[in-house]
Amino acid sequence: MTAPKRADGPSGAPPPGFKGAYERAARSPIEPRVLSDLLALVGYHASVEVIDTWSSERRVEAEVYAVNVHGRASDNVLRRHPKPEWLPDPWLGPEWTMGEVSGPGGTPLSAEEKHEP
Repeated sequence: MTAPKRADGPSGAPPPGFKGAYERAARSPIEPRVLSDLLALVGYHASVEVIDTWSSERRVEAEVYAVNVHGRASDNVLRRHPKPEWLPDPWLGPEWTMGEVSGPGGTPLSAEEKHEP
């Protein structure tokens, strides 16, 4: 099985250095609830229902991206995975005012538009 192609990449291939990660993720897809938890670790909120609408390629890209970003946050020396074009900028945390924390949760992600053949 080969890695899924990126819809937003110039060559349709995974970013350089990530082909193996894409192939592993495509061979063993994770459950939508686990992907939802992974995305929450890096500042995104996607419900299981939303993830269910995503293509397998989008799920693989989201998984590889979230695992990489989370791993880099632990001061690990890892190649940086580029943010997929379809992801909005993540929520950067709450605003602090006079010892109080306020603000929304993670950046909400929406369902993928389904295109009929």
